[in-house]
Amino acid sequence: MSRFLISSDVAALLPHMQVVVVTARGIDNSAENPKIAAHVQSVVNKTVNEFASKGYANAQAHPRIALYRNALKAAANVSAKKYPQSHESLLKRILKEKQAPRPISPAVDFYNSVSVEHVVTAGAFDMDELRASPEPLELRLAKTEEDLFVPLDAPESAPAKVDKGEILYAQGTTVLTRHLAWRQSAQALVTSQSRNVMFMSEVFHEGQVGNEASELAKAVAGSLQKGLEELFNVQSSVQFLGVSLGKLDMEL
Repeated sequence: MSRFLISSDVAALLPHMQVVVVTARGIDNSAENPKIAAHVQSVVNKTVNEFASKGYANAQAHPRIALYRNALKAAANVSAKKYPQSHESLLKRILKEKQAPRPISPAVDFYNSVSVEHVVTAGAFDMDELRASPEPLELRLAKTEEDLFVPLDAPESAPAKVDKGEILYAQGTTVLTRHLAWRQSAQALVTSQSRNVMFMSEVFHEGQVGNEASELAKAVAGSLQKGLEELFNVQSSVQFLGVSLGKLDMEL
């Protein structure tokens, strides 16, 4: 049985992070889904209006974007300008274009909408691909002499080494995402053929968090589970991980 675990080093660096993991089996990611397209556009419209009504001039003005920037800078000296997190990049595009991003696939478009709705990082992995490896999925610090990364948008490029102290997702020495949620590889990528999917969101908090899932973490989980039921017609299960919760690993 494959596992997902957060290393003690990352847990110590990001004590205010709770990771939401929602697993779903039997989704159909192979065809266009008009319900998802409408849902995504609705989230985009709401987000654009919210930024305008609250006077946020840009993505960086949102306090939750600032929270991620500051936390990752303090934890791992991550430059937000050089390595913007996925939700910040999404918001910048949406606020500029005032419309939904170009469709990728139903599952990807869906988790991107959850990311935008709650202003948190969100992503997904193909669970069958994860299980095909004997190594666990880890959220850990880079092993700079061993870890290798091939970016999704340059699959023919030579594997590159990663930065010292970088927070990343990996299986063995294969890096799946760099700088938490900055850039992704093709390893365990959710494609049109994916049926069993692990959705996840790294939820950051200001100040101390309790020993139960926060209201924000539960809201993110709720959006994922409700959307999977209403838009994909599948049931799902959820787990919350984090040092504040006393839980850093789970079976997949």
